Amino acid sequence: MDLEKNRNSDNGILFIFISLAVFSATIISYIIDLKVDYFFIHILVWILCFFIYFLIFKSKIIQSLHIIRNKIRKSTGWSPMMKLINGLCWAAPFGLGALIPSIHEYLILAGIGLGNLSTFMIFMINNKLKNMDQFIVGLTSIISIGILILLYKENVIDKSSGDFLARVLISVAYGIGGIYSSMIKTE
Repeated sequence: MDLEKNRNSDNGILFIFISLAVFSATIISYIIDLKVDYFFIHILVWILCFFIYFLIFKSKIIQSLHIIRNKIRKSTGWSPMMKLINGLCWAAPFGLGALIPSIHEYLILAGIGLGNLSTFMIFMINNKLKNMDQFIVGLTSIISIGILILLYKENVIDKSSGDFLARVLISVAYGIGGIYSSMIKTE
């Protein structure tokens, strides 16, 4: 039981790592964008943020690779149709974002939301695994689309801030999922 709790905590740390890295990179990129508009600097910021947080959480992330490896092994037993559906849920919104940049912020949230929700549902149906942390990230991301629409409609934020806010909301989603996973037995 303690071993399982530790594994879930490791999974939670992975989500918290993602949350902190995305949040930091988003804030730093926003600040840099006010001063400099060189795309390669943004790429460098994102890589450095993930690298720094990886160094901070290195041992926990390495421990969580066991969980990820087990999930990948279990997903190889999914039917080709389920693999296709899951892949489309993850990839289609991001692909559409390149084609329809005017709704990019919604599609980022949809990709994270649908991807996590479809993976949660397929693991629950096929493998009887209830990854509630993944469900929380997916649901929070989908709900965030509504939050973004409401903020636009009420003129609380300008459309030009949409990508920034979408990334912050993704960070919040992963943070909530990570905290939940660190505190509660999730598998």
